[in-house]
Amino acid sequence: MNGKKLQGQVALITGGARGLGRGYALHLASLGADIAIIDRNLKGAEVYEFERELMSAETVMAECEALGVRAMGLEVDLTDRDIAETAIVEIAEAMGRIDIAVCNAGGGTIRFADELEEGKGDGVDLNTTGTPADCPEDMLRRVLDTNVMTCMYTCMAVAPYMKRQGGGKIITVSSTAGLDAGGGYHPYGMAKAAIIHYTRSLAQELGPHNINVNAIAPGIVRTGRLGDRAHLAKQIPLRREGTIEECAGVVEFLATDLSDYVTGRTIAIDGGLHR
Repeated sequence: MNGKKLQGQVALITGGARGLGRGYALHLASLGADIAIIDRNLKGAEVYEFERELMSAETVMAECEALGVRAMGLEVDLTDRDIAETAIVEIAEAMGRIDIAVCNAGGGTIRFADELEEGKGDGVDLNTTGTPADCPEDMLRRVLDTNVMTCMYTCMAVAPYMKRQGGGKIITVSSTAGLDAGGGYHPYGMAKAAIIHYTRSLAQELGPHNINVNAIAPGIVRTGRLGDRAHLAKQIPLRREGTIEECAGVVEFLATDLSDYVTGRTIAIDGGLHR
């Protein structure tokens, strides 16, 4: 199989400076795609030792360029629709087109270290913040803006370009938290469930334009933000955490012609955890 199956295409990854987003960017770059990154902090990986050790260059853009593709990055806040639209216009003009959009920007019920200037997170237990009957308004708005609105604004901004090009691939990023109602991570799960519904609706609208829209729902995957969660492996049928590379492999499937007859679907990447 041709290892450069995406040569000549441009992939946009939001929230692409670190973690899973960085993994998606590098994987698509290895397949020949030119890369555009949008993130609130293009050097967010520096905050976490686990991610610093993975970096082979100062930024993910430099890492992608080392793979022989073009790369650019914009440091903007996608929760503002006007700013989001302006950023997409800048990318389309600079790169010439947008063929793939991975809407990975998001965040949890707390603010992580890479989201704060002082480089230190809120320090609140993820699993005890915000319940269905008692969720602080500022937390609710932040989680919805950071996850749902960034996804919608990105999709609405890239869709016109893909229509004019005659097709494209949009990959939204949900979570297994959006598939189940259990646990104490309510606002985040609600936001990720909304992304799944939006994905289905958008797929119906954009299908006639040869644009595929699908979601992925990662489960327990090791990143710098959440650290080592191997102790949770006993809950997972495969008895281990997932890897960034395994999630990136599913993104490859959805970004290439392998998935041309797949749209409106959500693929859980969770080792069988969600049943």
